[in-house]
Amino acid sequence: MKVVRLEQTNEEQFISFLSENIILHFYTLYGVRHFRDKVQIWVALNCKKISGYLAYGAGMARTHGATKSITRLLDYIDSDELVFVIEPTHLAAVKKVFEPVGPTDPSSSGKITTYLIMKANAETLKPRVTHRVKKLEVEDLGSISSDLGDGYREQIESAIRVGIAFGAYEGGKIISVAFASEVIEDLAMIRGVYTLPSFRGRGFATSVCSALAKELARTNKNPIVWVDEQNPSARKVYEKIGFKDMGHVLLGFKAKRLVRLLD
Repeated sequence: MKVVRLEQTNEEQFISFLSENIILHFYTLYGVRHFRDKVQIWVALNCKKISGYLAYGAGMARTHGATKSITRLLDYIDSDELVFVIEPTHLAAVKKVFEPVGPTDPSSSGKITTYLIMKANAETLKPRVTHRVKKLEVEDLGSISSDLGDGYREQIESAIRVGIAFGAYEGGKIISVAFASEVIEDLAMIRGVYTLPSFRGRGFATSVCSALAKELARTNKNPIVWVDEQNPSARKVYEKIGFKDMGHVLLGFKAKRLVRLLD
């Protein structure tokens, strides 16, 4: 087995490898295409065939492939604290070097978030919009700051400029949002779904996600989501409006280094 930087191997081969399952490799492919200068890609080759890879940058590491290759790829992480998104079979190898210290989704119990990947398309979608919703524009950013806070303003501003964002209203205020700012080919990732705590359980998330998914489907983009396995209410919302479990499972967690393999 040989490990090389992406720049030292056939990049077309790597892109082809990712494209065989864009849903599973969505964020890696998005990073290669849009943030190439900020992401290091290390590729494990076995008889010149890709057996695994590490995408590493901005405090995050993503691993995919054969467990044996992951053990080698971990050598190339020089951070002592970072966020991992990995396949379940990689956990034992990662835990020999890094200790999980917290989930990537704050609502997860334990130190690891288990994500299920769900997808919808024009045929499966059953949108349920029972509240006032609208597509958010730049002129809505002031209301977003006052109603949801500056943190959401920054995220939604980015989504408005490069993707799509929707908000649900009650009493003239934005109380629920969902957006999709990452798009690859015919797939768009829905994230940032949030409803003010005092308005939860009243179907606002269903309405805003329905409106967003419907708009994506209208523009020939199939919406996908990562859902915390321990969040049945969120899964129920997505299932209700036509999302199907794609059978992929990923683990996300914050981690601290235990040992340095190259020492």
